[in-house]
Amino acid sequence: MTFLAPLAGIIAGAITVPTLVAFYLLKLRRRPVRISSTLFWDAAVRDAQGNIPWRLVRPHAQFFLQLLALLLLLLAFARPAIPGTIGSRLMIVLDASASMGSSDAEDDGEPRTRFDAARDRIRDRLGELLAGGSARQVMLVSLAQEATPLTPWTANRGVLRAALDAAEPTDQPASMDALAELIEAATGGDQLPLDAEETEAGPRRLDVLLVTDGDLPTTSDPLPANIVVQRERVPLGDAFAGVGNAAIVAASARRDYDDPASLRVFARVQAVGGAMRPTLVRAALDGEVVAERSVDLSPPAEGDARDATATVNLTIDAPSEGVLSLLLPGGDLLPADDAASLWLRTAGRPRVVLVIPDGGIIDPQRPGPAWLIAAVLEEMDLGALRVVRASTWAQLAAGRETPPFDVVVFDRVAPDRPPRIPSMHFGPPPPVPGLAIGAATPGALPLTRVVSWRRTHPLMRDLALDQLVVAEPLMIENEPDGDSEPGPSAGVTTLATGERGPLIVLVEDRGLRRIWVGFELAQSSWPRLVSFPLFLAEAVDFLALRGMRDAAVAFRTSEAASIRLSSPRDRVEFAGGGSGDTRLVRQFRSPVSTPRLGAIPRAGVYTLVDPVPGDQRALAVNLLDPRESALAAGVAFESEDAASGIGPQAGDGGERDVWHWFVLAALAILAIEWFLSARALSS
Repeated sequence: MTFLAPLAGIIAGAITVPTLVAFYLLKLRRRPVRISSTLFWDAAVRDAQGNIPWRLVRPHAQFFLQLLALLLLLLAFARPAIPGTIGSRLMIVLDASASMGSSDAEDDGEPRTRFDAARDRIRDRLGELLAGGSARQVMLVSLAQEATPLTPWTANRGVLRAALDAAEPTDQPASMDALAELIEAATGGDQLPLDAEETEAGPRRLDVLLVTDGDLPTTSDPLPANIVVQRERVPLGDAFAGVGNAAIVAASARRDYDDPASLRVFARVQAVGGAMRPTLVRAALDGEVVAERSVDLSPPAEGDARDATATVNLTIDAPSEGVLSLLLPGGDLLPADDAASLWLRTAGRPRVVLVIPDGGIIDPQRPGPAWLIAAVLEEMDLGALRVVRASTWAQLAAGRETPPFDVVVFDRVAPDRPPRIPSMHFGPPPPVPGLAIGAATPGALPLTRVVSWRRTHPLMRDLALDQLVVAEPLMIENEPDGDSEPGPSAGVTTLATGERGPLIVLVEDRGLRRIWVGFELAQSSWPRLVSFPLFLAEAVDFLALRGMRDAAVAFRTSEAASIRLSSPRDRVEFAGGGSGDTRLVRQFRSPVSTPRLGAIPRAGVYTLVDPVPGDQRALAVNLLDPRESALAAGVAFESEDAASGIGPQAGDGGERDVWHWFVLAALAILAIEWFLSARALSS
């Protein structure tokens, strides 16, 4: 016999045994009194002798019974263990991924979800897996995007059944890598030192029983040899072939460049099984259907078992923010993928900041480049316009928060670092690699005209630059690298070219757009041409991405979601979700304006409780996973013989807890001691 927690038993014994002995060494305090007879003196003397301190305890049956019961309890506290019949521990993994919500499992002919069938399957097998009263330790785990333990290591069937009843499905894909991480964490502690002890048959083993509906992705790294994973398939009916499943597996939206109020919506629909048929896709804006499109989900060829897919393109009028939902008719096996929602950002009006030199002034009575740019910007439909000097901008850019603007325009100002928002530069180039001011060419003409411009680009297609004359162009070239020829570098698009080189370029800088006008307005004829205000207006819209990206925001159930607030907050609460009555609360240590909410397990639209103006009012969470929507268990999948390797095994050198037998023995001895005490008092 060995003890799994001997130190705990020693500490408890050092406290309780002296306490018990002390009760029998206590001296009773008596006061002297006068009595009329000495007939009772003999009994009084014997009683006093039993309470003299520091005297050996007289043999007493009750004392020894109590001491024996205490010792048995202390031994139980030290967790005694004997060589048992079960050496490996068992981790039962319940697949809680999105496909487990499919309703093609059967129970006496009645449809039910795969998750419910898997839960009942585990409940029925607990008796078999813990047969013979073994002390095998079992951990119940729920597997989706994360592997979540539902119980600690336990042999208590009641605890395992209660955890099964409380388990909930998710709309997330399953991750075997997450299960591998949990196995590593569970086997790395003192509870199961797999590598610390070996038996004649090899290292101690951890059995993993995965109850699932199909083949899951494999792990990135192979599991150790003593980790035995066996799969058991949920019993399914014939609903897959008869009903099948249609799903929205991709969705996005962007605003039209020419008309930001017009929204272009793209979606991909997938169908498997009996769902391969024409179907209708509807688009609803804040719950009201605004467009619909019929798609053909027939298989690629007659008799072809592959998934059928179709692409949906819709154009709707959505100038303001709101929730756009793409909806399928439903009635198939998996409701979670019958809808995909997007939070639409408003077309909006860009907020612009104009940065001028520290000595510059803006005065209509003294026309100059800064005044000209500001006058054009003031006539545009902007959300806000602010004019700052270079030193003020440097302070804004040095802050930890991104400046509250959509576009920054630099007039004859060279910033020290690339701004964290899209920018336009008149004069000095943006501080990005690949751009530099070239040296003047000897004998070059004092003036240069625009000889060509990219008429197909959205910035230039409405402009006529043939009359633009530049007196002092800043030769735009890439920084030479070895024998490379001068010219625009990678990520740089030439928009206008003069007789001496590029004049206007577009730079893609780490996902941000920057426009460099390689000359000063005062050294050109552009301020007198109608093309200049047109260019400035087009450039601001182009840089602010009014008609391009970020028109819609949505998250998958496997992604960490976030939301934008108008002001920092330390608590957010959402209502809604797929079931409509879900409450989602997140608390933060300090107020944040873009709180990270983590992965949301159920798909749906979550509405922010008590929003204020400027808040993103809703959070859209979708499944959008072709693998989960394919319901891979609909095709042939053979269960592994779980009973052969997962059931009770003998002779593998494990240890079995027997502390409960010591507790029962202590209770029996205490019952005997109580009986003897009661008989002594009654005699």
